Amino acid sequence: MGNKYFKYILLAPALLIMAIITIFPLIRSLWISFHEWKLTESLKMGAFIGFDNYVKAFSDPNFWNSAWVTLVFTVAAVLVTISCAIMVALLLSKEKTYISYLRAILIIPFALSPALVGYSWRFMLNPDYGVFSAIVGFFFPPLADVVWLGNTVTAMIALISVVVWIWLPFMSLMFISGIMGLPKEVYEAAKMDGANSIQTFFRITLPMIQPIVLIATILMTMFSLKQFDPIVTLTSGGPGNSTEVLNFLVYTQSFRYFDMGYGAALGYILAIITIGFVLVYMRKLVKGDEWN
Repeated sequence: MGNKYFKYILLAPALLIMAIITIFPLIRSLWISFHEWKLTESLKMGAFIGFDNYVKAFSDPNFWNSAWVTLVFTVAAVLVTISCAIMVALLLSKEKTYISYLRAILIIPFALSPALVGYSWRFMLNPDYGVFSAIVGFFFPPLADVVWLGNTVTAMIALISVVVWIWLPFMSLMFISGIMGLPKEVYEAAKMDGANSIQTFFRITLPMIQPIVLIATILMTMFSLKQFDPIVTLTSGGPGNSTEVLNFLVYTQSFRYFDMGYGAALGYILAIITIGFVLVYMRKLVKGDEWN
C-alpha cells in the first residue's frame, strides 16, 4: 500500500507549485473579472457586477478595433509563417553536409529575446539611421523617406514581419523533420511516372504533411494571439491603435488605466477566442485526411 501512494507523494510538491502559480491566478483573475475594480479609486476589489465587464467589452469601440486588428495580424502571421516555413523546409531537407550547418544556424532567430528583436527592428526601421530604411531607399528611392512605423499599413506589415522572423525557424524545423521522414519510394515512383517538382509537391509532399501543417497552424495561431513583447517594443500599439491587438489591450486596460476588472474580462475573452481556434484546428486534425 505504501508503494502504491508513494508516486503521488513525490508528485505532490510539483502539483502544489503548479496550483499556486497557475490554477490559483486563473481562478483569482476570473473572480476579479466579475467585479468593478479600478486601482486609481481603491486598492480593494469593488462590488460584484456579474457579467457587466464582459457586456462592456462588446459595446467598446476599442475592443472591436482590437478584435479586427488581432484577426488581420493573426491570419497574416500564420499564413506567411507557414508558407515560408514549408518553402524553407523544402530547401533545407536535402541530405547534404553544408545544409546541415544551415539548419543549425536557422535556430538563432528563435533563440533571441522577442523584446530584443522588437527593439532591433525598431532601430533598423528608423528613417534617419535605420539600416533597413537605407537598403530600401537605395534600391527604391521613392521609399527612402517612408516612416515605416508612422503609417498604419506599414506598421502592421513591420509587426507581422517581426513575428514571422521570430517563429519561422521553429516552424521550418518542424517541416524539415516531417519532410525528411517521408518515404523515398513514393518520390521515386512519382519520378518514374514523369511527375515534375510542382506536381510532386502538391500531390505527394503537401498531402502527406497535412497533420504537421495543422499542428504548426495550431501552434502559430496560439503564438500570434498571445504576442506581446514585439508589440510593446516595436509599435506600442500605434500609430494610434492600428496595431493594438487584444493581448495589448488587456495590458493597457489593466496596467495603464488600472481597470483590473475590465482587463481581466478582456483576458478571458481572448482565452475563449484562442480555445475556439484550437478546437476548430483539432477537429480538422482528428478527422485526418478529410479537409471538408
